[in-house]
Amino acid sequence: MKLLIVEDEAPILRGLLRKIKQFHTPFTDIAGASSAAEALETLRQHGADLVMTDINMPEINGLELIQTAKSEGLCSRFIILSGYDDFSYARDALRLQVIDYLLKPIDDDQLEELLTRLGQAALSEQEKHEAEEQEQEAFTEGADHDYVEKPEASRQILDFIEANYVRDLSLTSVAEHVGLHPNYVSHLFKKETGMNVLAYIQQLRVIKAKELLISRPSLPLSEVAMQTGFESQRHFFKVFKKHTNMTPRQFGDAQLPTKRDNH
Repeated sequence: MKLLIVEDEAPILRGLLRKIKQFHTPFTDIAGASSAAEALETLRQHGADLVMTDINMPEINGLELIQTAKSEGLCSRFIILSGYDDFSYARDALRLQVIDYLLKPIDDDQLEELLTRLGQAALSEQEKHEAEEQEQEAFTEGADHDYVEKPEASRQILDFIEANYVRDLSLTSVAEHVGLHPNYVSHLFKKETGMNVLAYIQQLRVIKAKELLISRPSLPLSEVAMQTGFESQRHFFKVFKKHTNMTPRQFGDAQLPTKRDNH
């Protein structure tokens, strides 16, 4: 689990890093950034499961950092640190769906309990994403290769996925549609495509997302994620970057010169 701490006052940042690294939380990769600009660059390069940021920072404040990070799908969990008990800050934080708003000086026990709880929640979400893929791989490895082949089933499976990729598909739901055992579907699909079912669905969603980013460049990334079957904007960003080595925003921006040249 990755935690990024954003604080423009160097002594406070060093103290937080030293303190949190001594806590017993699920966060094992803990990094610091001394400005919002540095934090955004770190997120674009490495991502994070949680960002803890000060509000009052020069040039780009903490609230603007959160808004930008959310719009680019860089992170979905944020904690705000502030030396100001100002309702307007808290109100803006609520609008951005910030998880917690901590006033300095921070109580160590409260902070450790909060980070432990949020780290465990992030781990559970990550395990949920990985569980189906691991289960499908196990099906493939343990599949009985003496099945009687049914070539027409491959076309049925592909047609079903193509028509329903925006839904919450799984190996089980695909197998139920074609009336075959999941073990057989897994074995057949990998034989025909060289990919497991979930990897194919992810690849298809990325292709469809690219089409939307090119044809509708002003469409919000959250809407692109929803229309292409991703469960969240953060998951969309993670999968898209894995497949393309670019964030969705970077991919969309890269298409702009080409579009101009076509006019």
